[in-house]
Amino acid sequence: MRSEAIIKYVEGPRVLDVGCTDHIVKIGKPEWLHGRLRDHFEDVTGIDISEENLNLMKEYGIPNLYLQSAEDFHFDEPFDTIVAGELIEHLSNPGMFLETAMKHLKSDGHIVLSTPYVFSLLYFLYAFLKFPKTCQNCEHTGWFCIQTMKELVSRYNLKIVEFEMVEDYDPNDPSGTYRMFVRLIRLFRIVIPRRLRQNAMIFVLAKSN
Repeated sequence: MRSEAIIKYVEGPRVLDVGCTDHIVKIGKPEWLHGRLRDHFEDVTGIDISEENLNLMKEYGIPNLYLQSAEDFHFDEPFDTIVAGELIEHLSNPGMFLETAMKHLKSDGHIVLSTPYVFSLLYFLYAFLKFPKTCQNCEHTGWFCIQTMKELVSRYNLKIVEFEMVEDYDPNDPSGTYRMFVRLIRLFRIVIPRRLRQNAMIFVLAKSN
């Protein structure tokens, strides 16, 4: 599970979760990253551009939530870890996010981000079968691979210090075709190479100097 993999790279005490609401607020669900962060760390701040989702979280008593953009947020104190789960592929300018995050990061802090792996079997088959609609999420503005991420972060004086690929499938997805694919992946996982099964990448970034 992606949330479990991300948590092990996060260090406190101050943690910022960028895009904290996710597509759907999943209070109490183990796959909801913001909830997992709050389970592990006492000082967690969340920002998102969805006022509706933020208000829903506030109704559940979740504190330290702010309506701010990932590309231009502002806080007075730096953070030990800035987390961005499945966010960077949605941004108009991912470089602006990295630049802003750098300004809010302690000198020895880290940025932990995840993004879909474009060459996984899931996304390859979707692009092949649905061409020219080659991305299932109409809000995505870009795809990343290991090399493109390495080049992007280097332009903002960042470096990749940890990298991991994980399987991140939702068996409760509303799409029947998707759920069938997940069942097939699990049924034939022994014969499907791991790199084709893994559909999400996790990067841990640190300042280069």
